[in-house]
Amino acid sequence: MISKKAKKRVLGMNARNLHYIKPSNTKSALELAGDKILTKRFLEKHGIPTPKMIGTIENFSEFNEFNWESLPKSFVLKPAGGLEGKGIHIFYNQDKHGNWIKADGKKVDLYTIKTHVSDILEGKYTSGFADRVLFEERVKIHKAFRYYTYKGAPDVRIWVYNNVPVMAYLRLPTAASEGKANMAKGAIAAGIDMATGRTTTATLGKARGGRGYPIECVPETQLRLSGLRIPYWNKMLKSSIEVQRLSNLGFVAIDFLIDRDLGPVIVEFTARPGLSIQITNRDGVKWRLEKVAGLKVKSVEKGFRLAKELFGGEIEEEVESLTGKEVIGLIERVRMIGINEKERTVLTKIDTGADSTSIDMKLAKFLGYTKELEEFEKVAHLTADTKEERTEIANNLEKKFEKMFPDTFAEVRFVMSSHGMSLRPYLKIKINISGVELETIANVHDRSKLNYPMILGKKSLSNFLIDPTKKYTTINKTNKLE
Repeated sequence: MISKKAKKRVLGMNARNLHYIKPSNTKSALELAGDKILTKRFLEKHGIPTPKMIGTIENFSEFNEFNWESLPKSFVLKPAGGLEGKGIHIFYNQDKHGNWIKADGKKVDLYTIKTHVSDILEGKYTSGFADRVLFEERVKIHKAFRYYTYKGAPDVRIWVYNNVPVMAYLRLPTAASEGKANMAKGAIAAGIDMATGRTTTATLGKARGGRGYPIECVPETQLRLSGLRIPYWNKMLKSSIEVQRLSNLGFVAIDFLIDRDLGPVIVEFTARPGLSIQITNRDGVKWRLEKVAGLKVKSVEKGFRLAKELFGGEIEEEVESLTGKEVIGLIERVRMIGINEKERTVLTKIDTGADSTSIDMKLAKFLGYTKELEEFEKVAHLTADTKEERTEIANNLEKKFEKMFPDTFAEVRFVMSSHGMSLRPYLKIKINISGVELETIANVHDRSKLNYPMILGKKSLSNFLIDPTKKYTTINKTNKLE
């Protein structure tokens, strides 16, 4: 569930209505968002990809004249003004008797379809107000979601405010939701990291009067819901901004389907989005809306960059919260704390292929280990022909230096490198990486000709998870010690 800290950042229904819907949207823009037929015509007019419109029925006169035989084997039937997915029927095929087949396998004849259309026109799904009917083609499921969804196509909802996408989630149809991406019927929702386009935390929606609750895997397949990459993510972010700008909606949620052949298509947008997106993302959207309010976002590209820079990183934070480990990249700045609190921050290579940590001789002396290294240099030339002899030399020197420097000296070893076998000292050194402070053991040798004065090996990385795609963005040009 949302943490206490996050609750203070949650947007409530009244705040949504008073501060965002009314001040941000004109009456004509609200009418455009509230009518699926107007939305469809708007998208087609501006050349924005949307499922093909098969036909419409706007009143009972058109109902009587409609060519029912023109309906294809597979299509979607919607009320133009319906909310929360109510009244939507999805048909996947037709049997040999001409009956249409729904996600749950139930068969529907033409009489039943006509009855449903009549109910829509009479306002069954719009609280008694006369409505209209839309028939559109059914989107084919993209291969990325093949094992994550039941029958129907998942959709991606992106909230946009002031030309900046602020929050998003993926909705996956289930058997309980009858193949519809409808949370109220029991679909799955997964939050999306705005920077990477990968899913984070997930929620199973309400079904049969029950309550939604957090989940980690798809119940039927046990596939993990976090880390799923959303195809065409950058394209959808930019398209959501374009639609907001064209529609004059200052505050809008835009719903995408991803067709197997056509890629992302917009099915609808709404100025009155439900607020469950916050539960799924385990974060409130209020602070995000406040963050972008008043910004001058004059281009799609700027809004796109702001979305990633301001609201990315949730998946990394979620991984850290689940594992208790910080996520670091292959290159990190590490603060080293030496004797008498001498410090130096250096750019460090995270090397999972190296067993132990290694630091440059000059760096170690700067940190205050001069006496230890001067004593070691007196015996650094020692060597031996056999492993047994080398072990004896190392053990004797280790005992000697531990007596002399009990707080700083760890051990002595013979190490094989590209330069041959050499004797190295290992020192106890405090480091701080990504806010985590720990004591590690590092061998010391001359790294002046190498790119980094320090590498962190496996023995120093037990408190971290390594993300090879994470990059440190403020790398010095030389990274040389002064």
